[in-house]
Amino acid sequence: MGVLWTFTASSTIFVVARIVIRLKTFRRLFVDDFFVLLAWILSVITGIVWRIESPVLYEMYALSAGKTPLTPGVVPRLNALMRFEAPFMFLFYTTLWCVKFSFLTFFYKLGSKIQTHRRWWWVVSVITLAVWVISVGDIDYQCSLGGVEFIFDQCNKPYHIRWQNGTFWANCAGDVITDLLILSIPILIVWNVRISLTKKLILLGIFAASMVIVAVAIIRVFTNHALDHNMDMTWLWMWSFIEMGTAIMISCVASFRQLFVTSQNQHLYGHSAYHPGNPLLSAMRLRQTRSQAASNKSWRGYDSGSHKSEMAFVAVDQVHSREQGEAASIRTESDAGRGRFIEHVAV
Repeated sequence: MGVLWTFTASSTIFVVARIVIRLKTFRRLFVDDFFVLLAWILSVITGIVWRIESPVLYEMYALSAGKTPLTPGVVPRLNALMRFEAPFMFLFYTTLWCVKFSFLTFFYKLGSKIQTHRRWWWVVSVITLAVWVISVGDIDYQCSLGGVEFIFDQCNKPYHIRWQNGTFWANCAGDVITDLLILSIPILIVWNVRISLTKKLILLGIFAASMVIVAVAIIRVFTNHALDHNMDMTWLWMWSFIEMGTAIMISCVASFRQLFVTSQNQHLYGHSAYHPGNPLLSAMRLRQTRSQAASNKSWRGYDSGSHKSEMAFVAVDQVHSREQGEAASIRTESDAGRGRFIEHVAV
């Protein structure tokens, strides 16, 4: 119980901080914020129900160990506990996938003007949605909602146990694979940007924080690694709450960085949309000046194929600003004397 409420309280603090940051910075919430809010609400509901039903689980373990006698009143409580198992797994997977879709909606804006980025984003999104459908579809609903008689008669048979554990491992593999696919989206964008390797590694390190979720998902499986006997439900549910809480907290990390950069920029440059003191922006201007000095070619010939070498990275601090109309994502002017090509970068 301590682990449950520790991660629930921690994720609550992170979510509240995220909302405050977004409202302070943008005066509104966005789609990725609502996905995180939904994930948090589902995790809280799951925690409350688990708090109500968990005493029955410990009572069941006491019965199996012969520490307490079987009484007529135990059977209805056991039935209520088993009926909670399938909804718990459904809420667990839905919570995780809400976090995944929060990342997806956020990463879409990073390179929404790039055709190859949009195509890969859609591929990853379809795969992620399909894996969620499979994960909630292969839950053993019969051994949760089929009644006590069916559970005692069928669910302890070896073939049924192997099938349950096999789907558990398969769902974990889908969870990890979709996390890696989602992480590939910002990695592909950052790696094709003309900035120093150090800055690339810093940005990749920020996005790679989601690997913590992958690590917890793997640990959750290895604590229940056997295929030929029932899983320890207490360990399974404990690590499930850890993974849900970790996923929600990691999804909020970008907002904390966003507040720091926005506050720093406002302190130095006021509320302007573009800040001339930004080191990456200065580097881009230098690159742009050299490019214009070398050639008087117009940017009107610029096509999607050249995005890989000339595209500037749109970092988290201006992703949502484009939606508000505060700043355009790409500003292109042909006149070398008065124009500039800027896609805001903030690190």
